[in-house]
Amino acid sequence: MPKHLRITRSIKAIVLFAVAFATLTVSSCSKDSDNTPANTISAKVDGTATVFNSNAFAVTGTSGSVSFTAIQGTAANGTSISVTINGSPVAGKTYSNTAASDDDKPLVLFNTKDDNTFINDDDAASQVTVTISSASATRISGTFSGGLTVFSTGTGGVKKVISEGKFDVSIVH
Repeated sequence: MPKHLRITRSIKAIVLFAVAFATLTVSSCSKDSDNTPANTISAKVDGTATVFNSNAFAVTGTSGSVSFTAIQGTAANGTSISVTINGSPVAGKTYSNTAASDDDKPLVLFNTKDDNTFINDDDAASQVTVTISSASATRISGTFSGGLTVFSTGTGGVKKVISEGKFDVSIVH
């Protein structure tokens, strides 16, 4: 056999071996499973179950000397919700409009796809409450509910009722 054919055959064998080895190596590798739970926000808005999982997250920040935690998400229908509490979240704590201190009063905003914004309704029968179930430096979960009223004039006091609200989201730093 001529020398150039033996070299070509040897190169083909090396390439075939390299391809087989690479295939075996890649297929035997397994990606570590991602155990990070999905970010979820859901609630009934006027009795209609709504999921706000698009761009769902929490963020912490400071405005002036006041720190806050805001949880927000957007639904497939274009509506969005935001739940904000003052300070760092405390697991087991309930924030309510009836709290004596403004630091313990939450703010819930609901925006329609038509850009109507609804905020906490101060009517005693429909107070907003937010309860933090668990909180860490990277994740927060809890529940929320209450009545909201449109944030504008001339709309005749349009209201929304938020019930069975739940969130479990990562905190973006």
